[in-house]
Amino acid sequence: MSATATQIKYDPLLYKFIRSCLNRAYAMIDDSQLSAEERYSLETILQRVRSVEESWKSVEDLLNFLKTEFLSIYEDGLKRLPKELVRDLFVKTIELCLELPEVSSKDNVKRVFQEVKEILLKKYEEMKKGESKEGKSGQ
Repeated sequence: MSATATQIKYDPLLYKFIRSCLNRAYAMIDDSQLSAEERYSLETILQRVRSVEESWKSVEDLLNFLKTEFLSIYEDGLKRLPKELVRDLFVKTIELCLELPEVSSKDNVKRVFQEVKEILLKKYEEMKKGESKEGKSGQ
């Protein structure tokens, strides 16, 4: 079987997630105020997401990643970097994917992306509430 035939069977969403969603979302965020240590943490987080791409054999693999490791990487980012920046990066990644025909035309795929977006926003709000409680109790 030729490489072209193999590529045809490969779902475009598997490579578009990184190129059309994550990389574009990263280009849209303002990371100019990050310290060198924070910039390194951000690059590490991006690399953790990008490195998983090679293991995806199906859209189901990507969806499972979104529901597990993606959320774990997000939580790690919320602890290590400015929360708004992490939220913006991860939520924008999902929003850009929701615009792709490979997502918007498949209800089951679209539903997972929407659910993940809701979880991202909820986790951000929970972490912000936790910080405000700690700030009040520490006064």
